[in-house]
Amino acid sequence: MEFVVESRNRFEGGTVDAVSLSFRIEDGKLIAADSAGILPSVTVQAFRPEHDIFYHTPEPLTPAELHEEVAIHIPQTLHESLNDRVFPSTLGSLVLMQYTNPVYPSISPLAALREILLADGSVNSAILQADNGGLLFVRKAGEHFEAHASAHSLKTFLALPEDERDTIFPDFVASEIIMSGYDLDHFEELNLGPLEESRRIAVSDFLSISTFTEDALKAVELEPHLYTLCIGAASVFAQITKEAA
Repeated sequence: MEFVVESRNRFEGGTVDAVSLSFRIEDGKLIAADSAGILPSVTVQAFRPEHDIFYHTPEPLTPAELHEEVAIHIPQTLHESLNDRVFPSTLGSLVLMQYTNPVYPSISPLAALREILLADGSVNSAILQADNGGLLFVRKAGEHFEAHASAHSLKTFLALPEDERDTIFPDFVASEIIMSGYDLDHFEELNLGPLEESRRIAVSDFLSISTFTEDALKAVELEPHLYTLCIGAASVFAQITKEAA
């Protein structure tokens, strides 16, 4: 089986930047290759705090309850007037609703980040994903996952005192926090401070999920922070297709 995953980042003004990889499964292992000129099979869209709907619920939601939440927040009349599709997802107690292209199936960025931590993270690890002036924080604690979202930019967040970060992301602590996303391009150096062990994501973080052809490896090694969602979504999609077979 072969499929193409495209990670999309919509900037203000409607400009779309995307990276994609073609994947095939051999002996149960994903192999990533260059996908130049190939239409995507599935997409994953980066978090956009000014457009996405995000909030916490008292308890994690079932799929049926998540569907009901969409009906509450987005009336049917608005559904009918939208060119995009409303795509809801949830992780832990966080609910995220995105407007995505209806032509292609979608994978949630929350699911993609969870997959990276499942494959590579320790029992107490986290990812801070920075895109479009907003942040997603996904933390793995044993077998439990929690997620948070914020309209704070990475620059604003890094400028906050250590004790104020916990008001944005409760339990902002892990043995290691991996940083990723388009907004890392605005920083030459990144450091969350002396209290947190942090680093930029690297291609080595993806090797437990996928192997790469020479061309794909060159692209991912150059800008691994742009491929996090793409590779995490590929692992999710591969599992979905396997279960459906």
